[in-house]
Amino acid sequence: MTGWYADYFTADYWSFARHEYTAERTAGEVAYLAETLREHAPGRRVLDLGCGVGRHAVPLARHGFEVVGVDVCAWALDRAAEAAGRAGVRLGLRHADLLAAPDLPEADAVICVQAFGWGADAEQRALLARVRERLVAGGVLILDHSNVSAILSRYEPTARFEAEGEIFDFLRSYDPVSGRSRGELRVTRRETVTVLRDDVRLYQPNEVAALLRETGFDIVRADADFTAGSPVRPGTRYVQFVAVAPARPEPAVLDHARSEPSAGEVDLRWAPDEVEYVREAVDRAWARAAGEPGGLAETARRYALDDPYGGARAAPVLGRHFGADLPADRVVTGAGTTGLLNALSALAAPGRALLCTPYAHPDLPAWAARRGAALHVFDPADVAAPELVARLRPSMVLVERPGVRGDLLPPGRVLELAEAVSGAGGLLVIDEACAAYAGPGVSAVPLTARARGLVVLRSVSKGYCCGGLRAGFAVASAGAADALRAVAPPLAVSPLSLEVALGLLEEGDVLGPLRAAVAEAKPELVAALRGLGREADPGHPALPWVTVEGDAPPGVLGRPLRHRAGGPALTRISVPLSAARRRALREAVAGGRAG
Repeated sequence: MTGWYADYFTADYWSFARHEYTAERTAGEVAYLAETLREHAPGRRVLDLGCGVGRHAVPLARHGFEVVGVDVCAWALDRAAEAAGRAGVRLGLRHADLLAAPDLPEADAVICVQAFGWGADAEQRALLARVRERLVAGGVLILDHSNVSAILSRYEPTARFEAEGEIFDFLRSYDPVSGRSRGELRVTRRETVTVLRDDVRLYQPNEVAALLRETGFDIVRADADFTAGSPVRPGTRYVQFVAVAPARPEPAVLDHARSEPSAGEVDLRWAPDEVEYVREAVDRAWARAAGEPGGLAETARRYALDDPYGGARAAPVLGRHFGADLPADRVVTGAGTTGLLNALSALAAPGRALLCTPYAHPDLPAWAARRGAALHVFDPADVAAPELVARLRPSMVLVERPGVRGDLLPPGRVLELAEAVSGAGGLLVIDEACAAYAGPGVSAVPLTARARGLVVLRSVSKGYCCGGLRAGFAVASAGAADALRAVAPPLAVSPLSLEVALGLLEEGDVLGPLRAAVAEAKPELVAALRGLGREADPGHPALPWVTVEGDAPPGVLGRPLRHRAGGPALTRISVPLSAARRRALREAVAGGRAG
């Protein structure tokens, strides 16, 4: 159902507004908007939200911008179309309720002048989030609002304006608890009275700033009364926020599609030959699951309502595997690390910082950014990292351990960071999805008994070649697990998957043969890349990949990795283990040298 505003901004309203929005006032506002757009917008496509009769849209189109105006009032849109025709400019127009999830086109910039506050706070937040979705990376929003401090300083419950035989009576009341001004505009002409009712949320500038940050915008500045650089004061009537939509990562699954390698290319984006080193252990885990009373079918039918987060079943096994005393209430199972990262993203507070490493797996940052978290890149090994945490007070810090370059953050630094993050009221999330390669002895899981606000993620995906099980584990500090359980879906792992995953972990360190194969094959890969003109960073000897700066050399396909803050791009190249893949690498080197 459309709100009050659909019946308010009609011909009767505009019969008054034409006296308020004079040509001089409109010209000043357009000059400000055009200059700000030229300064900050990455392109010419502009959305004018609540465009009305086109008093900003038409002049901006004359300035060379490609403008689409959106308004709920069909009468006003007809007038905007007529104005565009008189001006000889093209103007896109859409009839839509801004608070009803309108279908907006992609834009380089959005302006919203005197059209904010018609709905509830939640509706305004949803509108800003929708605008954020439709803006390109680096796109700008110019959001104008009426400052409640200035309005209340000269607030009168009644007012009258007369012009050209028409009488406009305003009746208002302000509720300081809800922050809303409700009233009527009575338009009298020729003894006919038309009543227009309004219900507007009036904001303090700091409230609008909070809404912008919560929906993922970076605020560039706030201007007073359409004057760039003019400071906002308590008496400022109109406040314009200039905010940009920063680039944000997309979940990794959207980038997982693989093209087929060309003739002569060796595909080192992934490592299908790793499975040969764990196949027997995986087969034994399945055999044990099949040997349970009732077999696999009975195991799959279990519905563990008495253990919805899997802690009672998983904690004893994880404790033995990692050599730690783990109470059941500090363990949460999930659909792989991806499922757990998705749940954790709900704990990244809108408007607060989320710190992550430069090449962090993008899933959690992407989901958190959509919820309004402000992403910051940092180096957890930097001596100043704890001080940065104390200054930014993030709601969450994400560290991959090992990192893309194959580094394992020392346990002492993990504890130091956890103390700093928990002191700021946040969580330190250690993503150990790839740590299985290095063996259970390197895990930060035992540190959860000594630290506050620490969550360590593990899975039986990487190294075990069982990603399809979708079985992951979060081991958390006391209290942090409670926060995770409040947002994590229960019963997220099927009993069959959990049985097989725990069976694998019960065998202890089964990845020793794989580590030995990686240690033997990695030097050959480093030498081969050097022969193709690329110096490789070998990283930790147990990890089955190396990294090179920039692109992979011709003849080799690797996994591109983007720096979150615009630093150097890397390519991760998997270590070939099978005889066939190592032979293909030698042929690629030979072909590259011959070329």
